[in-house]
Amino acid sequence: MKKNLFYLFALICSMSLFTACSDDDEAPGNSGVVGEVVGDYKGLMDVYYEDPDLEIAKDMQQKITIKKSSDTSIGLELKNFVITINNTPLPIGDIAVENCPLKVEGDKYLFTGNADLDLIVGKCAVSVEGAINGEAIELIIKVNVDNDSMKVRVEYKGHKMTGNESSEALIKEFKFDSDIIAEQPVINEDKTITFKVAETATDDDLKALKPIITISENATVTPESGVAQDFSGNKVVIYKVTSEDGTTVTEYKVSARKSSDALITSFVFENNPIVAEQPVINEDNTITFKVKASATADDLKALVPTITYSHKATIAPESGVAQDFSDNKKVIYTVTSEDGTVVKEYQVFISGTVENKDVYDFEAWAVPEDAMYKDVVQPTGWATCNDAVALIKNMGSLGGIVYKGAYPVRETSDCVSGEKALLAESVDTKGGTLLGQKVPKVTAGTAFLGTFNAFAALGNPMSATSFGNECLDKPLEVKGHFKYIAGTDFYTSDGQLDKSRKDKCTIAAVLYEVDSNDDTLNGDNIYNSPKIVAKAMLNSEGQAEYTPFSLKLEYIKEYDVTKKYKFAVIFSASEDGAKYNAAIGSKLYIDDVEIINE
Repeated sequence: MKKNLFYLFALICSMSLFTACSDDDEAPGNSGVVGEVVGDYKGLMDVYYEDPDLEIAKDMQQKITIKKSSDTSIGLELKNFVITINNTPLPIGDIAVENCPLKVEGDKYLFTGNADLDLIVGKCAVSVEGAINGEAIELIIKVNVDNDSMKVRVEYKGHKMTGNESSEALIKEFKFDSDIIAEQPVINEDKTITFKVAETATDDDLKALKPIITISENATVTPESGVAQDFSGNKVVIYKVTSEDGTTVTEYKVSARKSSDALITSFVFENNPIVAEQPVINEDNTITFKVKASATADDLKALVPTITYSHKATIAPESGVAQDFSDNKKVIYTVTSEDGTVVKEYQVFISGTVENKDVYDFEAWAVPEDAMYKDVVQPTGWATCNDAVALIKNMGSLGGIVYKGAYPVRETSDCVSGEKALLAESVDTKGGTLLGQKVPKVTAGTAFLGTFNAFAALGNPMSATSFGNECLDKPLEVKGHFKYIAGTDFYTSDGQLDKSRKDKCTIAAVLYEVDSNDDTLNGDNIYNSPKIVAKAMLNSEGQAEYTPFSLKLEYIKEYDVTKKYKFAVIFSASEDGAKYNAAIGSKLYIDDVEIINE
């Protein structure tokens, strides 16, 4: 039924308008008036169902030519008649009807007509009634299908053209005022209009785009400028421009331009412990990365990349799918652009292995963000006793203590490589009390992995140090270079000079098990706690020149990957410095430290 109605609408809108008019009532006195109405008329046509009244189409542009048939009758002509139903253009062709008699009624010229037509939907009784008043014309056409089975009404209003109207029907400019437009529309020679949207644009964004359209002067365009259209899903929206004189109709096809980009913009292995260096996208379309030397073939067969690539492009293999990079295999990834015009291949492979290690070259020094005093400079990644000395320097006058010397741990240009090394020196902090707490005669220069609480050092020196950072890999060895010069005046924790003792430095590494990140070992138990899993230590009374050292951890418990661990590396210029037994001026130099992990 819907299909029949469509045909009925198409044919009736054309044929009923131009059927032969009645010639029964030619009134005398019409002679000469025909010339006044002859000409081209341009207007809009609306179509309705009747009983019930329902709008089918509205404001369809139509041009009608009225010609002289005789002194008292007219002919109607329509060339290249095209109607649009549901955005679908339906060409009807040239329509012409002759000999429709005019009647004069005041300033109006009236005409009526009736016809019986055989249409696709059946027998149709058609009536037409029209009036021309000056420059204006109005028509009503009624169609009765098969004795009232369906009724259609067509209404037309137009005005007479001057003959000077333009026949140009062009879109001069087509643009959007929207943040999602990456490239404004381009009007192409083939009457297509294409534009590019941002990668972040959603379907809802594309359904709400409102174009701003500039067209030929006095022409009309449908859909109208400023009306939202749906450009989602690569839809093509058809815009039709009708010239001022109605003789030219130009159709434009508007769509969001598909991207020709086919690039991999990011390629990473997220949270994968065997990847030592994340992939690098090279100019020759290779993607290379490095893995830890300990990686097994099974590890390399299960690598899952996360890939970002050009918007709306496709990629094969897909992101998030495990690939086999073992035995120097190269995995080929193919990216195809949205419009299919560009296909790009990337070769992804392992470029080498890297020893699983953490490196500290002591080239970087800074004031920690949470530092109590902004003149306390620390080696990046390390805690030191400097905070305790800063407290003595800044609050010492309260206890009669005056220390104005250098901080115990500081950078030095006396290094193995680069420009800097770490110097830990045991310094004379005078002794006495501060805020009711004992201050050591000598504060040992100490640096370690962990945290230092300066206030705790005043009350309980051993609790000041929280040794160790969270450890995700199994440490095997700590190595680097050191130089040590022991001080000559050794003082005990009660501030007494002990000429019988000679100072020693300590370089130590301790791995211990924790239940949570809040668990920690301190100066009381770092070397004897039952939580210790592995440890190694070196002591030296003196080393005049930089010498390599190696601490290979001795495991006293089995390492379990399911458990949590902390790992501490400790450098102290005085072996017993945690208990404030140390020699003034003992100096430990450290450079180029590496923690080798499994």
